[in-house]
Amino acid sequence: MKEVPIIRIRDGLPISLAIQKHPDLIPYLKSSCPPRIDFENRKALLLYNVYVAKDVYGLDIILEQERALIPTPVLRYNFLLNVLKPNSTVIELGTGASAMIAMLAAKHFNAKVLATEMDLSYIKMAKENIVRNGLENKIIVVDSKGSLLDNVFSDDLKVDYIISNPPYYDKILSPKILWGGNENELVSANHGESFIFRMIREGWKFLKSQGVIAFIVPKTRLETLNRVEQYLKAFDYERNIIGLQIGNRTRYVYRISKNV
Repeated sequence: MKEVPIIRIRDGLPISLAIQKHPDLIPYLKSSCPPRIDFENRKALLLYNVYVAKDVYGLDIILEQERALIPTPVLRYNFLLNVLKPNSTVIELGTGASAMIAMLAAKHFNAKVLATEMDLSYIKMAKENIVRNGLENKIIVVDSKGSLLDNVFSDDLKVDYIISNPPYYDKILSPKILWGGNENELVSANHGESFIFRMIREGWKFLKSQGVIAFIVPKTRLETLNRVEQYLKAFDYERNIIGLQIGNRTRYVYRISKNV
């Protein structure tokens, strides 16, 4: 891969402010000077990210404790900030139980979102989160029934963006993944790139003439990144890539344009 420009992002809610506003985080501190939360504890990780969503982005979300993927609001907001134009139409693939990306797009970018999900319990929770935040007029949750785009949407549908934080593992590495997530959220065949290839292949006909497909891949997923690059070059897609760095983690954001 060529060198990718990196945008460094500050955490959305400093720990000192978080524990001041939310003292229920105090039992999860592993040091007090400076204050540091034990993010190896799933409950602490979940609470902190729920508070980031609420305090920084004005979203009140509920997640079940044991299974659902814990979203990082700061990463997802900055993904959208570097992809979406305001007042756009969007398909989000795999909204999850939180519907975080869909709600950020609707609330902060005034987007109209069709958000797909295949897990029925996640669909129920996503709808509850959307109603809880008064965004039901901007977001429709669609049961994909295990499909991606084909056989989910009418062929005459056209949107400005198709976006996803896709699954990019070929297997679940541990039965106790801290961030949570079921197999549908985490696993895609062939090191994760098969979901991305299908997203591009099926998504093209649902885009408007200047439409964009955008997705996130961790910098650490080298094999996935290399295969995605090979695929895009083979089919001569116009693409733009940036990196979003939060702490010591970097995610690459791919933006693929239809006007090739």
